[in-house]
Amino acid sequence: MESFPGDTPEPPGADPVAVRRCAVLPAPVEAVWRALTDAGHLSAWLGGEVDLDPFPGGQIAVREDGRLRRGVIADLEPLRHLEIRWLPASRRIGFIWGPDDEPTGSAGEVEFFLEPLPELGATVLTVVERAPARALAAA
Repeated sequence: MESFPGDTPEPPGADPVAVRRCAVLPAPVEAVWRALTDAGHLSAWLGGEVDLDPFPGGQIAVREDGRLRRGVIADLEPLRHLEIRWLPASRRIGFIWGPDDEPTGSAGEVEFFLEPLPELGATVLTVVERAPARALAAA
């Protein structure tokens, strides 16, 4: 089987209901990271207004089309990984005490993985989205 940049085997115990997308972006990893962790760049990318505290435990708020979505930065490894856990609409702020903690009332999550391709001046961006645990249990 042929291998492509960004192809990674599923880790043991991988979530079979996660949505995983992968794209090769014609930009160095530093530029892609900036687009993910700078509120102005992320606003342009998401098409809404973003407030972001880019550190583990930091908060994120996305305002788009009159809606407000809040989350917590669950993990951040510069130039490699960003994980956001979304909060239900009833929560204004979330806390994570350790790497395996769920913020109060988690409403799903999204992870961004970056893999530099310096020989091409490009970056493989993999986005993994997961539904809230209670939604999966009801399915």
